[in-house]
Amino acid sequence: MAQLQYLCFASPITSFPLLEPHSFSQFPSLSLSSTKPIFLSLRRTFRLTHISSSASATLATQNPPSETPSEKEEICPTRLLATNIPWTATADDIRALFQNYGTVVDVELSMHSKTKNRGLAFVEMGSVEEAAQALAKLEAYEFEGRPLRIAYAMPKKKKESPPEQPKPAVVYNLFVANLSFSARSRDLKELFQSGGIEVAKAEVIFNEKPRKSSGYGFVSFKTKKEADDALTAFEGKVLMGRPIKLARSNRFVKLESELNSLSEDGEDTAADSSLDSEQTETVDSL
Repeated sequence: MAQLQYLCFASPITSFPLLEPHSFSQFPSLSLSSTKPIFLSLRRTFRLTHISSSASATLATQNPPSETPSEKEEICPTRLLATNIPWTATADDIRALFQNYGTVVDVELSMHSKTKNRGLAFVEMGSVEEAAQALAKLEAYEFEGRPLRIAYAMPKKKKESPPEQPKPAVVYNLFVANLSFSARSRDLKELFQSGGIEVAKAEVIFNEKPRKSSGYGFVSFKTKKEADDALTAFEGKVLMGRPIKLARSNRFVKLESELNSLSEDGEDTAADSSLDSEQTETVDSL
């Protein structure tokens, strides 16, 4: 009977070791006077109380701790930031103070106006040791009635130089007048190329409103000799029924980034119309 009481009333959540299940045939036979069935309720509770060291290492590898902002920041071991500076202090005052602890390479005092600073300055010391000494000695140092705050500063950012602009190609130009109103840039270029002269660019100038030819244009050459040869060979040549007139021009024709990449068809574009408004160039007498 004592064994039956143990089975019916023992707490299912105890600190005793969990017993392996046994069949009732292993217990001695019991004589029960009650005819009512006995229901046994067994529950098991599992609690996770420990993670092995190997599992912890695996989790740490999969989720490494993120770096704090201070760990990512770089400092310059010779550059110091001084704050809480008196507003009337000058760069010479700051230099004289820091020179007591080494060579001062540079002082940058942030100014609010010509006579009033913003209360902070950057000081570049000559060596790491001198910067460390100045930091140790001047932290909380009372300067003109105000305690200084000294800390290492971040490296000074170098100003990026602007990209170098490509120099315009040197060309030699001829002014072409008395053009047919039907002539296009391609026609002008083909005329000069027919004489075996290399043409850098040719363009006929157009009016915008209404869009029509102005009756003149420009031809560009890479060398002075080519321009001189063209002037001699094509003066008075007939293009579309009209003899052209040539003269040396000081006008600089806008070329493409590379002369060799020019299109052979040379159709007039909107750029031609913009050139018409700039016809103030000096042209030698025709």
